[in-house]
Amino acid sequence: MARFRKAIRVAAYTGLTLPLVAILWVPLYARTTPRLAGLPFFYWFQFAWIFLSMALMTASHLLLKRTDPGVRAPGTRPGGHPHPGEHA
Repeated sequence: MARFRKAIRVAAYTGLTLPLVAILWVPLYARTTPRLAGLPFFYWFQFAWIFLSMALMTASHLLLKRTDPGVRAPGTRPGGHPHPGEHA
């Protein structure tokens, strides 16, 4: 079971690292072709990573939440209730 959890964590952290590496590796997208709807590759590649990053972060969160049921939303007590004095 511990091996399974470690494999899930590695997959989740890889999913979080991939957008960072892709955007910081500028020679990968420092060109104008292929164009998409008239936009040079340089622009639409970076824009596409916004949506890819959201999907990867969501998947990573769900994977980590699955392996560790103690993961909860920030600012909440166990059970999902807000701390006293905070709005829901």
